[in-house]
Amino acid sequence: MYLKEIKMTFIQPCTADAERIRFKAKFSTDISEILPYINADVKDAIYNNKIQSLTIRKEFRIITIYGTNLAVSKAVNESEAYEIMDLVKELVNNTYERKDEIEPLYEMREKPSTLEVYKYLPKLNCKKCGQATCLAFASKLLSGTQNIRSCRPIYEEDNKENLEEIKYMLQMMGYE
Repeated sequence: MYLKEIKMTFIQPCTADAERIRFKAKFSTDISEILPYINADVKDAIYNNKIQSLTIRKEFRIITIYGTNLAVSKAVNESEAYEIMDLVKELVNNTYERKDEIEPLYEMREKPSTLEVYKYLPKLNCKKCGQATCLAFASKLLSGTQNIRSCRPIYEEDNKENLEEIKYMLQMMGYE
């Protein structure tokens, strides 16, 4: 087993959402060498080679993996924090076992801008999604607080290619 243990070192209420927690944990082994392999394998990961970090969104949670430690925000409770640590440990160990089969990816995936997403929306400002404008909807899509299914006009036949492009962008960020 490559990564034997993850120990929680810090836990507090989350500054972004008072009903959730944030925590930090330390790895028993420096896993820096595995991060580019995880980056290649987890298509919605955002890797930063300069600071050796990899960020993954799991629903509303933000999980950042560094070479020697872990930082997580918006976890539901302490029990979930331990579940996340187990998931990270399993991800690291499984990736390490399969690293000969994976081509490491050292590049950072770029998050699309609100304007890039907006470009593919119908731009009707119909408010059917609950937002005042399509630009506001694009911003909510990128923050993960809105779902593309809320935009009914994008599902019309004329917008089929645009829908696929938006779905691809959202998939690269780890959204459904």
